[in-house]
Amino acid sequence: MPGCVIRALDPAAREEVALVAERMRLTLVEVLGDEAGGAMYTSEWLEDRVLEHLDPARLHGQVFVAVEPDGRLAGHTIVRIERDEAGHAFGLFSTTYVAPESRRAGVADALIERGEAWMREQQVTASQTWTADSNGPLLSLFRKHGYALTLRVPEKKMVVLSKAFVG
Repeated sequence: MPGCVIRALDPAAREEVALVAERMRLTLVEVLGDEAGGAMYTSEWLEDRVLEHLDPARLHGQVFVAVEPDGRLAGHTIVRIERDEAGHAFGLFSTTYVAPESRRAGVADALIERGEAWMREQQVTASQTWTADSNGPLLSLFRKHGYALTLRVPEKKMVVLSKAFVG
C-alpha cells in the first residue's frame, strides 16, 4: 500500500461522507446485483448511516478511509461495537470497500488491520463480518486475516465470519 494513509473520516467533510455512502451502494451492487443492491437504500439514508458511525450519541463506531498521496480516497471500512444475545461486546466490520483501481495493492489489508486495532482499543475480544454467501472476494480477504465461518443463514443467503483476538 505505498503512499496510502489510513485515517478516520471527518464528519464535516461532506464530499467524503457522500463518497463513502455511494461506495456502500456500490458494495451492495457488486454483491447483490444492480437491481437489488442499487435500489436497497436512498443516498440520504446511506449518508446518514455513515454519519451515525461517527456520532457517539447514536452509535459506538468509526469510519476509516485510505487516502492516496493525491488526496483520492482509495477505500474505506466501517466498524462498530455490537453485543451478542448474552450481552458480550464484539467488533463488527459493517462495510469494507476498495476502489477497483486500488485493489490488489494492500489497501483492504491496511483497512482491516486499522479496524481491528480500533476494536482492540475498545477492549473487545472478537470481531465479525456478515456478508452474502456469494461474496467470494470478501470471504477470501477476511479468511486471509484469520476469520472463520461461524454461522450460515441459508434462507437469507448470508454468512458470518468471526475472529477472536489473542493477547
